[in-house]
Amino acid sequence: MSPEDHRYEVRRFLYSIGSTSADASRIQHGLRRWGVNLTEHEITGAAMFLAGLNPPQVEIHRAALGSSQSFQITSAGQLAYERNE
Repeated sequence: MSPEDHRYEVRRFLYSIGSTSADASRIQHGLRRWGVNLTEHEITGAAMFLAGLNPPQVEIHRAALGSSQSFQITSAGQLAYERNE
């Protein structure tokens, strides 16, 4: 899979869970149920790319101590998914 495919699959999973945030391991588990095998590193990279777009398609939530992070789709990400962009 290409990095573009990774981003598509991460955005598709985040779209499917709505306004809930998910960490990389939860995204990985959900994608595996769909038959998509990505590493946590690939998922984090894809989510970071989507968060860096203008407007951001993914929002990053960091834990209070900064040791873990979770990802949540934004309205721009939902719109991009629905438009298949």
